[in-house]
Amino acid sequence: MWFPKLTIIAVLTIVNLGHTTPQFDPAKIDKLIPAKLFARTEATQILGAATHLTDSVSKKEVSSSTYLCGYKADLADPKTGKIGAVYFLFEDYQVIDGAIKRFSDVYLSNRTHGMVKVANLGDEAVYHTDNQNFDLMMVRKGKYVFNIKINSRTSTSSVSELEKIVKKITKKI
Repeated sequence: MWFPKLTIIAVLTIVNLGHTTPQFDPAKIDKLIPAKLFARTEATQILGAATHLTDSVSKKEVSSSTYLCGYKADLADPKTGKIGAVYFLFEDYQVIDGAIKRFSDVYLSNRTHGMVKVANLGDEAVYHTDNQNFDLMMVRKGKYVFNIKINSRTSTSSVSELEKIVKKITKKI
């Protein structure tokens, strides 16, 4: 009785030789969870002050999925009296044409108001500011479009941290 069982195990083992089980790589899965791309740590780095989550909304539509979150500084900036805020919007389109159109529409609507293209970042990228209240970076990479906007710029807000975080997210997607 044990001989047939042993034979079956031996045959299955021999048949499986040369076959490898794919390794699970959580980094490949986590990188496309928008809430893990931009969280409190990134918001705090950009605002240069302790922050808390104020908004977090996900929406699924026929042609795209959207995630939006917002963080505000815990305290008003002593120099400006403003409470800094930063917003992250991530859009995942079913087809790349949707992402291209979204990016193009935003750029065409804002280029006459100071929005400029940024080279060597994703497939397309732009930066927009009024040099007083807000800074916005928007990137399209493949079928993904995301933007980070500092709203209520303060003396501790950092455009260089904004750029670093945008580059880090772009590499992950």
